[in-house]
Amino acid sequence: MQLRGLVAAVVLSTAVLVAAHGDMDPLNSELQWGTYRPNLYFGTRPRLPNSLLSGLMWFGLDDQRNWQKIRHSCELGDNLSEYGYSRHNGRDFGEQTMRDNDQDVGIKSTFIQVPGQLGGSWAVRFTGRTLNEDAQGVWLVYYFGLQGNGTLSTSVKDDVAMVRGRIPDLGKFSIRIVPAHSSQHPAFLEDLRNIGGIHGSKISGVGLKVPKTYVWKAKDAFQDVLLESAQTRARAMAKHAQGSGIHGSLLFGLSNAGLRKKGTNLFFAQMIVHGEFAFDIIYECADKTSRIDSEAIDAIASNRRKEFDTRFESSFNLRENGFSDVQIEMARNALSSLIGGIEYFHGSRLVSSKCTIFT
Repeated sequence: MQLRGLVAAVVLSTAVLVAAHGDMDPLNSELQWGTYRPNLYFGTRPRLPNSLLSGLMWFGLDDQRNWQKIRHSCELGDNLSEYGYSRHNGRDFGEQTMRDNDQDVGIKSTFIQVPGQLGGSWAVRFTGRTLNEDAQGVWLVYYFGLQGNGTLSTSVKDDVAMVRGRIPDLGKFSIRIVPAHSSQHPAFLEDLRNIGGIHGSKISGVGLKVPKTYVWKAKDAFQDVLLESAQTRARAMAKHAQGSGIHGSLLFGLSNAGLRKKGTNLFFAQMIVHGEFAFDIIYECADKTSRIDSEAIDAIASNRRKEFDTRFESSFNLRENGFSDVQIEMARNALSSLIGGIEYFHGSRLVSSKCTIFT
């Protein structure tokens, strides 16, 4: 009975939160950007139609067929043992853990936002590790896609991927995708360095120009590029590594391509890692008062984590009412996943003028 009341309180609190947000100015800097793509394991977008989308993708490299099983949208068949938010305040903080045993990787995301003009700035830190030390590694991609009008320019230099652009309603912005110095690329045979594009760098980038209506299908667009590149590399590697097999980290590694292509509206930053890894995505608007440094992400997240836990306890008084740590964690996860599941929709509606249900 206690748990039933607890769940009811959590759902009611979430309903009140959503209702309160619904009447606010869509350009409110605290609500403009968010994790409003809950159909993905992780993705962001602003509360604006035809704007800038982002998302995370990954797969393990031990099986060369895994490129067909890229993790992107939440699918039951992916068999993740864990995913969902453990804390999310609906505004400027959210964290979750994703554990994918089939692809031998565990990933944690920590999202923060800093208010400012034109929607403010935000960042997400991904940390994780390969679950099997003998695994070849994990292929990771973070992408940005422009659905509407605007411009994007992309570059990769000194192990940092950069995106600069301008979009109506959001103005000018810049994005940095920064792998941690501690992230390691899997080792490979020195002989294979003779193959064009193989350099073992921490990050590489690919730019594409696709129809605007196709941007939301970023995974499909990238799989086409990945397959073509893998086929080309497989032929080259067979000549240079006879008898040593084909290493997945090289087969599916991509060279920088399409970065200067005019009209690019999809950009993919690729990292191939082994062991422990980390990388930051930092989106900054033109407002200089809302800048974010990589060094500040952990401190900001720590403060907001404490604020969330304090407010959660003061709102529900679960510990005071004798609930165990396990029950409190369950309630916190339930509330956070509900709030983290808020999505932004736009479009036209078609309403029938006649009701035929009871005829």
